[in-house]
Amino acid sequence: MSYQQTINEIRTVAQVVNPTGRFDHGRIIDVSQAFAGDYPVIWLYPFNTLMPTADEILDDNTLLLGFWFQDSPSSSNAEREEIIARAYDLAKQFFTQVQLSKVVRINGRIQLEPQYQMYSGTVSGYAARFTYQNYEPCE
Repeated sequence: MSYQQTINEIRTVAQVVNPTGRFDHGRIIDVSQAFAGDYPVIWLYPFNTLMPTADEILDDNTLLLGFWFQDSPSSSNAEREEIIARAYDLAKQFFTQVQLSKVVRINGRIQLEPQYQMYSGTVSGYAARFTYQNYEPCE
């Protein structure tokens, strides 16, 4: 199991549930510099991987995903509520799609937190933290 495999799997699901938006990954500074482009954005932040022991087959990856919709510093609370509600719906669609995969599993519960006017007020949405397990299926 690899870093690249995890990114590819997350990218594939993101493109299914967000075909008119975009997916990217990287550091916090990277998302703040990538504000131009199609929205919503599903962003995968750097993550930790616990490699399996000799008797295990699954990597445990602690992932943080951002589900970002365009916002502005001048938006109202009512506008922001609508943005964050749409981000929650996108996150739910994402995790429903992940559950259909035969090579990944979410271990435990998903922690979701609303995010208000992040990155100089340009985006709002949801952050999701969860443990993601992936493996190569037996043939």
